[in-house]
Amino acid sequence: MNNNICKTALLRGGKISPLIIPTEFSNGTGLTNPSILKINGKLILNIRQVGYSLYHSEGNQKHQSPYGPLVYLNPEDDITLTTRNFLCELDKKTLEVGDFKEVNTTKLDVEPLWEFVGLEDVRLINWDKKLLMSGVRRDTTTNGEGRMEISEVKNFKEIDRDRIEPPIKGSYCEKNWMPILDMPNHYVKWCTPTEIVKVNRKTGKSKTVKLVEQDVKFKRDLRGGSQVVKYKDYWVCITHEVDLWFNEQGKKDAQYYHRFVVWDKDWNMIHHSDKFKFMDANIEFSCGLHIEGDEMYIPFGFQDTTAYILKMTTDIFEEMVGLKKPTKHSNIIKTDGLVNTYVNNPKIASSNYSLGLYYYKLGQFSSALSFFLRAAELDGSENMTYESLLFVAKSLQRLGRRETTELALWYNAIKYKPNRPEAYLFISQYYELREKWSASQTYAKIGLEFKDNNETLNLELGYEHHYQLEFQDALCCWNLGQGYEARERFQKLGFSNYPLSKHYKKLIQTNITSLGSSGDPFLPYDNSLAGKLRFKFKGYKKIERNYSQTYQDMFVLSMLDGKTDGDYLEIGSADPYKGSNTALLEELGWTGLSLEILEAEVNEFRKHRKNPVVLCDATQYDFSTLKGVIDYLQVDCEPPATTFEILTNLPFNKCDFKVITYEHDHYTDMEGKYRELSRLFLKSKGYVLVVGNIAPDDVSCYEDWYVHPKYIKSEILNKMIEKSDNTHNASKYMLNKVIDTSKIVGEITMEDYMKGKFIPDETANETIKKWEI
Repeated sequence: MNNNICKTALLRGGKISPLIIPTEFSNGTGLTNPSILKINGKLILNIRQVGYSLYHSEGNQKHQSPYGPLVYLNPEDDITLTTRNFLCELDKKTLEVGDFKEVNTTKLDVEPLWEFVGLEDVRLINWDKKLLMSGVRRDTTTNGEGRMEISEVKNFKEIDRDRIEPPIKGSYCEKNWMPILDMPNHYVKWCTPTEIVKVNRKTGKSKTVKLVEQDVKFKRDLRGGSQVVKYKDYWVCITHEVDLWFNEQGKKDAQYYHRFVVWDKDWNMIHHSDKFKFMDANIEFSCGLHIEGDEMYIPFGFQDTTAYILKMTTDIFEEMVGLKKPTKHSNIIKTDGLVNTYVNNPKIASSNYSLGLYYYKLGQFSSALSFFLRAAELDGSENMTYESLLFVAKSLQRLGRRETTELALWYNAIKYKPNRPEAYLFISQYYELREKWSASQTYAKIGLEFKDNNETLNLELGYEHHYQLEFQDALCCWNLGQGYEARERFQKLGFSNYPLSKHYKKLIQTNITSLGSSGDPFLPYDNSLAGKLRFKFKGYKKIERNYSQTYQDMFVLSMLDGKTDGDYLEIGSADPYKGSNTALLEELGWTGLSLEILEAEVNEFRKHRKNPVVLCDATQYDFSTLKGVIDYLQVDCEPPATTFEILTNLPFNKCDFKVITYEHDHYTDMEGKYRELSRLFLKSKGYVLVVGNIAPDDVSCYEDWYVHPKYIKSEILNKMIEKSDNTHNASKYMLNKVIDTSKIVGEITMEDYMKGKFIPDETANETIKKWEI
């Protein structure tokens, strides 16, 4: 038996090429069982696309599916096995698919009554100068009774459909009749004996017109395959035969073989080849054959997932069937490429792996699964076997809607290498997608136990580094109500030295920013604290309570000495009261404008506040109308890059702001640059940093507070300014700051203090004494 006719062809100058329909049309499932026909001078292909993936564990079958070695993996929410057909033009020079289009059958389709839907295993025909497709359809009855059908196609649309009853009633499924291309309306229905039937398309009937007993006997029945074509004085086709069995666990398995069959003009079978394989897979199938001069074109399906076309000389065919004596030829395949490398030795794990990766990158996930599974079953390195098993599961994941099987295939990888971390990550992500947080976290933690055992993996798999497992753990913490742990873990990740990818940097930054500091603590103020205020502005005793998270409103009033008729621009207003920096100001008579990107927040604001709010993305807002002097500017958006972008969009050349509270979120800024950029920018515009690194606690510094010095009284600025760049707890800054004048002597000006310069003197400056609280 020839286990690899493709290799025989390549050794003698032949060529093989994949037949591919892009994933956006094929959905990444199987492209298989192509047919071929020359019509109007062009080679036309039909490629069958199926909605399943064939999982066939070959060889030692160490990595079977949970359902056995051979299984059709349908979407689990759709048990139908649906076929679509694509007509394509074949480029004779490159053997690649040219123009293609799905055959539109909607005009004649009816509601299917059985789960096998569509015209299966089409053979292309040109009878009476019409392009016809002949295959089996099984969706017209409730029991799946199959009958051959003939569909006429014009401009990629099915315009007629005829269902053919067999000559003898009572059969369940008629399929794989081989149309005789040069005898319109005739088929070879059976090979031994050879039964020729003629169909009447008008009546849908058929009758046996010739029955020839054959002297040759075969171990298995010869079944239909390609069309029957004329060659010299002979009729020629490719048949297939099947070994079908159930293993000791009662699970289905199968093996397909092929033969060339040659009849004389009277339909006597005078020659045939030995059984052969195309590329050494258990399941292969051909629906087409075309002979042109001394070249033979054979399209075939590989494992019901992948389509190829082989071009070889008729000399090879003649030698195989005994029409010509074998000739010597080279033992070296001269051409290169992934497919040729595979054909040269299909039993090498690496060549199967490389082809699997080729199809995976193309989005042909059913094809990828087949080759990765073959790679896993062969004796490659342990690392390649493990990667191949991961890719098998990943391919099925990419196809989607096969959740139960996908999980089982991840377990296949764990069974093979339980001390590797990668499969645990993918299972954690599997459960995360389904919001099963406890299971997701469990697998993440198990994976972290083996985090140092990973080897270099292909990044197409999606495993980058064990930080992904730590990310899963942090994410699950949050969704399991462990807010403190989640923040801690995200912070650790964000400010680690891990080689974070751009994708994960963004994810971690988003989580750090959105989760904020521990519980987003609010530091409330009421009039019981009035006596502790750092600066007692005009009317401070009348303030019963504030609304800001960390005293921003009280800071504004301090710097402007209790002003009650001010105006503001609030960028990022959020809730109308909780955490609002302008609600207290509005109550004191201030006017202003707020911007907010969230519609729900805007709706609430409009219900409860007097001053206007605009629903918008502040990065797109037109600030050009701003001019003059505005008492207070708040810039509070997320993430830090966005906040800085908005700041730089403001018209500082036309407008001054007396007080600014700017949220840089430095404790969440993994790039660590936007605080410094904002400081350089505002300093260049003439603003003074009164206090930096304001925080609701002693750690989470997130804001800087500025003033424009020409609008602020020097005594207030002297009172409020903080030279230290440490993190400043807002409560301690606004209420509890004590200046120890015993350690500061000499004359000091505001400018000197800001620059950290002190002029020695015997007595403390009177201004310093006034700072003491």
